[in-house]
Amino acid sequence: MRTIANLKLATAILSLSLAFSSCEKEKIDNGYGENYRHNTSGEVFFKIGRRGEEFTFNDIALYDSSAYILYFKSNHSEFTGISEVLADEFYFLDNGQTIYSGSFVPAYSNSIPAGPMIMTPSMYGDYALRIEVWQSNGPDVRNTPWLTGILKKHNLLHPGISCSADFLKAESDHLSFGFTVTNHDQDDLLILDINKTGPGLFHYFTNGLYLRDKDRKEIFSSTINHESPEPWNAWKPEWLSVLKSGESVSFNVNYPLVSPVPAGEYDLSFEFPGLAYQVSKEDLYQGDSRIWLGDINIQGKITLP
Repeated sequence: MRTIANLKLATAILSLSLAFSSCEKEKIDNGYGENYRHNTSGEVFFKIGRRGEEFTFNDIALYDSSAYILYFKSNHSEFTGISEVLADEFYFLDNGQTIYSGSFVPAYSNSIPAGPMIMTPSMYGDYALRIEVWQSNGPDVRNTPWLTGILKKHNLLHPGISCSADFLKAESDHLSFGFTVTNHDQDDLLILDINKTGPGLFHYFTNGLYLRDKDRKEIFSSTINHESPEPWNAWKPEWLSVLKSGESVSFNVNYPLVSPVPAGEYDLSFEFPGLAYQVSKEDLYQGDSRIWLGDINIQGKITLP
């Protein structure tokens, strides 16, 4: 009888254990691949897996959906160090349900995972993390309607900027490229101004313009030599211009031609840069304007007449 009683008790404990386990890792399909529900507070929005560190909506300052940067209200020294703690997974959550997840990847890593990742140490100091995708086996999930809807509900969604190509013209000795930056954010933003930095310093922060033909062969890449700041990690307010909420500004950059570029249609790639590690949390806001961090890519087809 005792053996049967013990067996029943063991079975009950096992059943209870499995029930708790299923609560910890309840398999779900959220529309973006198989994932799990977390046994955590409904206010937790961002979680680091192995460490189990949780950040609530109240810990978040804002999310810039144009640069995929999550800003925190407080400084977190672990973001600036490479450690086993950050060689882990992260999760965006809605009432414990995974919106999407990704991996922390040390900068020295020899392999890059498919899907969302955060490089460590953070290129955005100890108060912001940028979610990147270098390789993907499916759709980009970083700005899903689910995520942006939750952020908007909590007044944390900031649309940032967009950048569009205007024209490409060939002159006798240079290519002239025009582009426009638009501020969709509720904040007035401070952006790098090529007319203030000059083309050399501006191209320290970006690889500039690339053109490829229909066979994806590179026809042109930036011919502007970059100029390093002094010191290398410096920035100056005079490099920046205020772009008010809802406003646009157009720029033009001339790339010297080493050899002629034939007329035709090309695949264009151009990265509009912002600052990054140079800006401390204390300097992020200059008066009523926020310095826009990150970069944004223009990619598409353009015709050279």
